[in-house]
Amino acid sequence: MGGYKVILHLDLDAFYAQVEHRRLGIDRSVPLAVQQWAGLIAVNYAARSRGVGRFCDIQEAKSRCPDLKLVHVETIGNTSDGRMGGVAANKATSKACLNRYRSASTEVLKAMQRFSDVLLIERASIDEWYIDATALVEERLEGVEEGGSCSLDWRESHVCKGASLNASLDCDVRLIVGAKLCKEIRDAVKAETEYEMSAGISHNKMLSKLASAMNKPNMQTIVPSSAVEALMDLDYTEINGLGGKLGEKLKTLYPNLKTSRDLQTIGQEDLARSLGQKTGAWIHALCRGEVDEPVKPNLLPKSLNACKSFPASPIEQVHKWLLILAEELADRIEQDRQDFARMPRFLVLHARGAVHFRDHSSQSPMPKSATRDRLYEVGLKLFEKIQGECLPCSRLALGANSFVFDQKDMKKMDTYFVASASEPGNSGALGKRKNIGTSALVEKKKGKAQCKPFFAPAAPSKQPGGCRATESEGEGSRDGIDLNAVDISQQKYILSMIKGAQGPAANSSASKRKSSGGQSNLGQFFATRSSSQDL
Repeated sequence: MGGYKVILHLDLDAFYAQVEHRRLGIDRSVPLAVQQWAGLIAVNYAARSRGVGRFCDIQEAKSRCPDLKLVHVETIGNTSDGRMGGVAANKATSKACLNRYRSASTEVLKAMQRFSDVLLIERASIDEWYIDATALVEERLEGVEEGGSCSLDWRESHVCKGASLNASLDCDVRLIVGAKLCKEIRDAVKAETEYEMSAGISHNKMLSKLASAMNKPNMQTIVPSSAVEALMDLDYTEINGLGGKLGEKLKTLYPNLKTSRDLQTIGQEDLARSLGQKTGAWIHALCRGEVDEPVKPNLLPKSLNACKSFPASPIEQVHKWLLILAEELADRIEQDRQDFARMPRFLVLHARGAVHFRDHSSQSPMPKSATRDRLYEVGLKLFEKIQGECLPCSRLALGANSFVFDQKDMKKMDTYFVASASEPGNSGALGKRKNIGTSALVEKKKGKAQCKPFFAPAAPSKQPGGCRATESEGEGSRDGIDLNAVDISQQKYILSMIKGAQGPAANSSASKRKSSGGQSNLGQFFATRSSSQDL
């Protein structure tokens, strides 16, 4: 079971629908679904109780629930006056834009960060997170040993499969304290953002994810060790990682096996022969609920992308879609810069041909000025390199990656940590927050402590065609801190600096709502559209 770790999985309930309830001021009891083209991508629980599901088409959904409120996702494209902006939903002439949901997801993440900087947080998707709360649980238990108090009341949580918790067992005590923490985190998110979450609490990520789905909405479930054996009676395709191609392969290999407990009858050697050593060992542990994968903190997005699929199209249509993608990506880059004080070093274009359905890509240093027009201009050049294989075209994506932080911020942080390391009593941990600096940043040489730079400047990387990251088409270089060189404690410090620099307004959920959830200019434009355009 991976020792006594305490792992939480938090999942926003019908997230897109919650965003629209808050944005439009619609009562939660009103049946509501979020629409994208002819399908539904989110359905609130009031609508689900009336028989509406995500796989219903619009006509079927309305017949089951005549008072269903439909809200279409934002769509962007060329307006009637030739400008770029919000337009009526038309799959042939506009593209879906999920910026309002991304902004809302960032609000939730920041609320969780503000709860405690001891938590390790892994973003699993736009609406779910894993949290390793082990260190915070240990802190609370240590407080009890020093004379403090800690509630062992778990009545606010469900316990999986009717199992019971034993407050005399160390492992269960940690889950109980973890459940209390989980409820506090969910309450903090609700108070700051109005969004409700369901959660699972166990000793590993797999079990916590299964548990978070058991008692929706707005509830949490604990999986103690005593519940694992009974839990493994579930269909193994319900387990994360076995619902796709690997699950289909298992069905082919073992057609008579349905549940995770059934898979336990297959020995690890047999699984290894059929699926390979690594995969076989993983499935052997997975079907027993014993996979101990670490929570991998990833507070900052590694890439930003704008994509569109369309029928086979000639070069003229490709140009039209590329301009729309450039507009969306420019907006996202600017918002990311405001949120995280960084910029991408590379622009990447992906395209799929409509003949052989193969994907091709081309990459360039990011223009120094990442405006819509510059991204469009460079994107055209990138497409020219691969258009022979991609015309007619059926899919286009424009992305930004390989982020660096601003060079001035790097110097400020290096200065901060060098100064802090020289202060008495700070040789073991740099900076004023113990969990940020690490002793690895201090090297002893000839009896003296020497501080290494907190960040290493981004090294120029070679790219296809002889390009280098610092050769930005004659527009100067993109220097800074390479995100890949920044560990999680450093990422936390960067985010704390950014939040401090933004001032009180940045930390006010009310201010965020007034300013359209922290969205940039294009996002604010969408927020000011009349509700008749959105519904």
